[in-house]
Amino acid sequence: MSTGATELDRPVPLYMQVARQLRAQIAAGDLRDGDRLPSQREMMARWHISMQTASKVIGAMKTEGLAVPSVGRDTVVAPGAAARIAAAAQGTAHARAGSPRPALSTAVTSSAAGKAAAPGPVAEILGIPSGRRALRRTETRSNDGQPVSITVSWYPPAIADRAARLADSQPLPGGTLAYIAEATATRATRADEDYAAAPADDETAAALGITPGSPVLAIRTRHYAADGELLQYAETTVSAGHGYSRTYVITGN
Repeated sequence: MSTGATELDRPVPLYMQVARQLRAQIAAGDLRDGDRLPSQREMMARWHISMQTASKVIGAMKTEGLAVPSVGRDTVVAPGAAARIAAAAQGTAHARAGSPRPALSTAVTSSAAGKAAAPGPVAEILGIPSGRRALRRTETRSNDGQPVSITVSWYPPAIADRAARLADSQPLPGGTLAYIAEATATRATRADEDYAAAPADDETAAALGITPGSPVLAIRTRHYAADGELLQYAETTVSAGHGYSRTYVITGN
């Protein structure tokens, strides 16, 4: 890994540029699973950035699932980081090209976004009146061309206004939470999840290519910032026979 000073393009937020360079090194294999990432002081010397900016870089990498803390105070490349970057890039390429070719691994293969009237329970979570229009984003994940899960995400107006690309009907490399962290300088620090087994309704069954009433796993997730601000509310439905995995970093005593 190079230790010389690296020039940055000042009009672009500096922590975003540093995070992108580190992602590129992971994707290229220059940084592998378990390799130590530059410390905040090393980032300050190499990229001529502040301690606060270096801290944002580490936060963004952790939010994207590309970095985890290790023994001591080091931050290292997370297991499977390169595969996650490749999967996100593959999903974006499929969406832009409009190719009907099946995905080779589970990745976001289609996205749709726009304003919609928020149902009562969703509006309550978002803190808006029932029926008010809010940004709604739908992403479908596929495995070998077969849809395996669909996620419908809703965003509070304050987040939608500050993170404009959430309204783009195409996958976001690194995922929505990573983009929110980049666009708003606010990252998710807590996730509340509810799980339930349920029969697929007609709309969900059609999206996943299964028979209505088939068993599915329903996951409802609320992502919050450190100050308690809601960043995203998501409802994910996974068809039977497919797994749903999450990686958590546990902190505290």
